[in-house]
Amino acid sequence: MKKKRSNHNLSYFIKPLSGKRLSLYVRHKFGTQNPQYTKTGLVIPEAAWDKSNKEVKSRAEYKDFREKFRQIDKHKNNLLDQLNNHEIQPKQALERVKLYHTVDGYPIREYFEQEFLSKKSKDYDSNKYNSIFNKLEEGLVANNLQHLVPTNISYFKSNKKDIALTLYKYHKPNTATEYLKKLNTVLKDFDLNQFPDKYFIEYYKTEAVTPQKPVPTSDIINAIRNIKTLKQLEAYLFWLYSFCLRGLDGQDVTIVEDSLVVEDFAIEDFIFNEEDYDTPIHIELSRKKTRRRKFEVLINAYPTLSINNALKTIIGINRPNEVNHDDGLKLFKWDRITNQRKWDLYSDFLQGRLEHLIGRSFKSTRHTFTSTAEKLGVSVSDQSALIGNVSRKGSIAHYSQIDQRRMDLIHLAVIGQADIIRIYINLLKHVKTTFEIDLIRDADRYAYSLNLRKHLKSWRIVYEQERERELEDDLDYDFDADVFRGKL
Repeated sequence: MKKKRSNHNLSYFIKPLSGKRLSLYVRHKFGTQNPQYTKTGLVIPEAAWDKSNKEVKSRAEYKDFREKFRQIDKHKNNLLDQLNNHEIQPKQALERVKLYHTVDGYPIREYFEQEFLSKKSKDYDSNKYNSIFNKLEEGLVANNLQHLVPTNISYFKSNKKDIALTLYKYHKPNTATEYLKKLNTVLKDFDLNQFPDKYFIEYYKTEAVTPQKPVPTSDIINAIRNIKTLKQLEAYLFWLYSFCLRGLDGQDVTIVEDSLVVEDFAIEDFIFNEEDYDTPIHIELSRKKTRRRKFEVLINAYPTLSINNALKTIIGINRPNEVNHDDGLKLFKWDRITNQRKWDLYSDFLQGRLEHLIGRSFKSTRHTFTSTAEKLGVSVSDQSALIGNVSRKGSIAHYSQIDQRRMDLIHLAVIGQADIIRIYINLLKHVKTTFEIDLIRDADRYAYSLNLRKHLKSWRIVYEQERERELEDDLDYDFDADVFRGKL
């Protein structure tokens, strides 16, 4: 039952100071209880106070005092509503008045949404910041600092230590430090003088992080026999799908959809140098962590589409209300942008099952992909480009045909080196015998008939051969006609 509205009263009280000045207080009164007082921090000339209306006069010479008073008055009225609606206690209301700085009494979330984002591009990812604001305020409440919620920008001055220590209390040191740096980004945008770069540096803490280890191919193969349930199968397929997308992070896998396809062709399987399977198709996207950097990923390198199809089939069995039947590539009706909570729950689902099957989380796909590329002699810069970590500028802002082709060839080579094709064929056999589910597509039958294990023997040889042909086309000699086309 909704509580009846209370009848608290917040009013102003003036205390004379030397030099014909007045200090403005807020007084709380409720029933027969003794009144309580707190400073607002505003000191005004004695002549500026309107005793009849209990406000700062609107004359021109008192304009600045009037503006500060109006901000305090608005804040006081909001606190009064919260008091009478049983949202806060009198002590909390008075503490919030005391902490209120009229110059910058502005909730950080409100500033972020109304001003910070207005300076950013339309596709700027605000989810991370909103998540940090939520976690900060949840932590403050849990730490008995409710009076700092909602968190005004001024609190980062008056309660800097409380805010920093709260984040470290409820989060790992590296995570809390990242949150403080993100908060500093917004605060700097508000006022660089008040909140300079590295504003929270005195509280920064880091801890040694165990580097992600790649998953050995043998572990991926051996895990197949341990898949006893359809939920384990779903998690295993998700890992394979992420790997085939160059180790794309799980939450970014959820946004892969038909609209991201670059070429205007039907999405069919690509098998290197095989007629009728010879059209590479790409999607263009950006990772959540590097949102401004777009990169292209080969989406149809066999067995990527087969894994996608199998995964959607199993999702349709395990969670029929969530599978996306309207979009060929998209797995779910939701994604990490439209429903972050769904992703958080799904990532927990993946974590437990993959730990059981391969001893790693789904986050291991990216490191496994780059480690496999390293075994193939791929440069560190190309490894970074493969997973979308390279920001290309200037004259190479757009990949040339050769650049993208090199990425594709390395992509194919990594799939071969990791033995993904053989792994998937074995998985199909296991699923058919264990669950009596037939996930086999025509492309699978064709690959099996070829005894296909790798797309190509050496990506570097193929790349150099194609590069030579590309250069030959630019020369003045017509190799087909065996004549020179012009003169020097």
